[in-house]
Amino acid sequence: MAKVSLRHIYKVYDGKVKAVSDFNLEIEDKEFIVFVGPSGCGKSTTLRMVAGLEEISAGELWIGDMLCNHVEPKNRNISMVFQNYALFPNMTVYNNIAFGLRMHKVPKDEIDKKVRAAAETLGITEYLNRKPKALSGGQRQRVALGRAIVREPNVFLFDEPLSNLDAKLRAKMRTEITRLHKSLQTTFIYVTHDQVEAMTMGDRIVVMKGGFVQQIDTPQNLFRYPENKFVAGFIGTPQMNFFRARLTRGEDGGVTAAADGFTLVIPPEHTYNIDDAYTDGCKDVFLGIRPDDIKPTGGDSADACIKANVSIVEELGTQTIIHADTADDAVFKEDSETAFCSVTVENVGIKAGDEACFSVNTAKIHIFDAQTEITVKHRVPTVTADCEVKNGKIKMLGGTAPLPPALVGLLPDGKYRATVAPDSVRIADGGGFAGVIESADDLGKSTYVYRVRMGDTRVFVRDGAVRSVGDKVSAQLLFDRIAFSNDGGVAAEALADVVRIDGKYIIEKVGKEKKRFIDAHSVKMETPFEFDKKMYACGRSIFKKALRFEIDADAVTFVTDGVPVEVAEILDYGKKFASVRLGDKTFVLPVRTEVPTGEAFISFDFDKMRVFDAELDMRLF
Repeated sequence: MAKVSLRHIYKVYDGKVKAVSDFNLEIEDKEFIVFVGPSGCGKSTTLRMVAGLEEISAGELWIGDMLCNHVEPKNRNISMVFQNYALFPNMTVYNNIAFGLRMHKVPKDEIDKKVRAAAETLGITEYLNRKPKALSGGQRQRVALGRAIVREPNVFLFDEPLSNLDAKLRAKMRTEITRLHKSLQTTFIYVTHDQVEAMTMGDRIVVMKGGFVQQIDTPQNLFRYPENKFVAGFIGTPQMNFFRARLTRGEDGGVTAAADGFTLVIPPEHTYNIDDAYTDGCKDVFLGIRPDDIKPTGGDSADACIKANVSIVEELGTQTIIHADTADDAVFKEDSETAFCSVTVENVGIKAGDEACFSVNTAKIHIFDAQTEITVKHRVPTVTADCEVKNGKIKMLGGTAPLPPALVGLLPDGKYRATVAPDSVRIADGGGFAGVIESADDLGKSTYVYRVRMGDTRVFVRDGAVRSVGDKVSAQLLFDRIAFSNDGGVAAEALADVVRIDGKYIIEKVGKEKKRFIDAHSVKMETPFEFDKKMYACGRSIFKKALRFEIDADAVTFVTDGVPVEVAEILDYGKKFASVRLGDKTFVLPVRTEVPTGEAFISFDFDKMRVFDAELDMRLF
């Protein structure tokens, strides 16, 4: 049994074509993980890199405690089940299952024991003396599974194993593979393009598109909280309806969504997690409404009703699927942008050609940016809050606090809007701002997100402690992580917590010795031996590449002798930071000891430095 860790995995083919980009996934021991996505998304390529059938261009693959980038497939202790079964037609079922064990010189009596045990588990004992041509598709798939089982691997890999089966047999084999996973208690990685297989089988699902991971989560979280329009449309049957619209927030906090052919009024209790930047009536968004959340109704609710012309009604026995369109002249058009689908379990008596009214469950509306297609209705949202600065104090979130010295010059007396991210608020005893918990959401791994009402504003806080709705809490604001704006634009930005440096990796002769440096922003930084080993592992071409170096700001420290920098100023946010110039590059670092302005020296923790190929935008390590 083993964990599988894929760390910043890339696959780049000749011609600099990236098939897989920055794939990161920690698979727990005994977990069932499903890779899902359309053809060409990179899911099978990723699986083949785990199997050792494709070379990894960059990144690290760990199986258990073993780095497997250059380990032969036969030595990875994995078994793979292919789409086309890959059985030997001239061998019996028994010999097909036993073949791998014989290649590994396993004793005959042990082979016999394992083959018969696997056959019994899969229900194919009576077929052991048959050849593959005498078996059905489902029976052949069981033989392929049996061949994998007897190896007793750490990890099972499945590459679309059910795609050649008919619908009924696929449903049966889904159940069989799920049951097999629970019986064997080992790690399964399963690739499919069928989202029904993914939703019914996986503990977690990895949704991919164009070589990029779109989202990783449990089936229900993917369904309820899609992070972008692609995931929202890919997960769920029938797929989600999308309407182009614009949003306007009313004085009561509610939001009006104006789309082509209808207007929806979303009440305040369903709009608190919508990004305020999209509620000014100017930005285009997509409303996402699942077919189950838009139902035909006999009434005519002006606030949450869509009037449309019915084009097709599909009676499926247990449910009715209704296809309709809000535009009269677009009915039956395949590419209509105003068409939608509704699912109901009731016999509503609607026929094709009828005009009907459809009510919308506004609590479950999803909203996506029309350009980036990323959700703007977040599970853990950033909020904006009104605030006022007066006489060196800031009034916001129902409380008042001294304005940090670093903001005094940036925020003269006046009114502002504060952008408050979840990581800029901490629940702590003795905090300066009081609030009441309105809701709690378990994000997993001992992390919770709490919706806290503070004054007239709701903010969201991530916290590791278990708290209850109604609890009164105190909170501290981390002003270095809050941005402030007014009618003139951004008045004060949140401080970046990552240092990014553009440059090259070079060799220079110093005296009689060759030394290695990062040459960036007119400054040379000598690199340590362990860092050099990582760079050399990237190949000799590393010296010719334009590189980007990234490191968390808290992994850079001030020292008495190191990389020379100029400290431009000390910024006091309650916690002190230094504005630092490295050549022509300026960034901000946390200060742990007293640092005067002027010349200083810093040291990078090279073990924590991340290196990217700037041209390919590919992380090397």
